Amino acid sequence: MSTPPDRPLDALGLARGGSLVEREFPVAGFTRLRDQLAEPTGRAVARAEFRLEGRWPAALLRVNADVVLTCQRCLGPMRRRLESESRLVFAAEGSPELPDDHEAVGGDPRKQDLATLVEDELLLSLPLIAQHEVGETCVLPDDTVKPATEAEPAEMRRPFAGLKDLLKN
Repeated sequence: MSTPPDRPLDALGLARGGSLVEREFPVAGFTRLRDQLAEPTGRAVARAEFRLEGRWPAALLRVNADVVLTCQRCLGPMRRRLESESRLVFAAEGSPELPDDHEAVGGDPRKQDLATLVEDELLLSLPLIAQHEVGETCVLPDDTVKPATEAEPAEMRRPFAGLKDLLKN
């Protein structure tokens, strides 16, 4: 179904028709996600398959995006693919007869903002600690402490070595 990207979706009407909605969003347009990124570049792709679950409109929402995060080990940029798949039901949480395996999305089912749902999914799929994977290059800054080698033995510091002499008196 083709609708303008900024126009709210009628989840109820789409579910009754068993519709499929596919949209692309610029990652830079997601203000909450942008704060978590090293570079707000790229596009997020969303695919929502609408259907009725009992009497409730529902959707299977798949989202993916390639983003640039900041590695928490080296503080350098790193690319990650964020992917999410959620089963949503458009009803207030605690409503009767909601499917157990679906997440409730409140608000008017005839006025759902797909961009907000996509941004929520991307935020939930961010890694807890962004760092390069094993085998990827993690470049540490030059001023970090380097491990001692055999040619440069580490100096042994003993801050309490003189304490023994003080206790004798």
